[in-house]
Amino acid sequence: MKRWIAMMLALLLPSLFAGARGEGTALSRDPAAIGALAASVVRLEVYDAGGDRIGTGSGFAAFDPAVLVTARHVLVNMDHLIATRDDGTTFRIDRALDANEDADVAILALPEDADLTPLPVSTGEPLRGEAVTAIGSQFGLVNLVALGNVCGLWRTDTVDWILFTAPVSAGCSGGPLINDRGEVIGVITGTYDKGQNLNLAAPTRAALELADTTTIEGGHSK
Repeated sequence: MKRWIAMMLALLLPSLFAGARGEGTALSRDPAAIGALAASVVRLEVYDAGGDRIGTGSGFAAFDPAVLVTARHVLVNMDHLIATRDDGTTFRIDRALDANEDADVAILALPEDADLTPLPVSTGEPLRGEAVTAIGSQFGLVNLVALGNVCGLWRTDTVDWILFTAPVSAGCSGGPLINDRGEVIGVITGTYDKGQNLNLAAPTRAALELADTTTIEGGHSK
């Protein structure tokens, strides 16, 4: 049943988000469409077991209404998270479901009151030069938008990292990197301090593999 629902979402979501974008209009030239996608992205505040805030990051709904994707390093020493939606409302997340250390991606269980629509996802290989939009909570500011392009792929033994130029900073880790069709192509994971605006994202298929092999009890976290 869970796989059937996920398949139906995969078919329906691209058309739903396309409706928010002008016919044939590239996402990077459509502020209204970017705003619609941002409704599925949250700022994450990370708290330890003592109740102290120890970090911030970003995350986005994908694959399933009960799944939030983020960067694994955002969750280090996490006891719980407070997520802030694009409209400023908040909810709490208590449970990480799975993580891929090599790709620096993780998935979390969303509570029923999260009310986030999963973003459409591309599992194809991005092309050098294609336009991308990054959404993330730089320095704790909710869902800032940055535009750029794909530089290329950095292929390692375990991950085909996406290199891109959209400017990102602290707090963007875990946010979505989106192509001009409105599909997430990567999970923002880092930046090169010594580079000229050279940033890094893990391919979405790394997160998809986690979601595909994880059972979410009752469809949502408790």
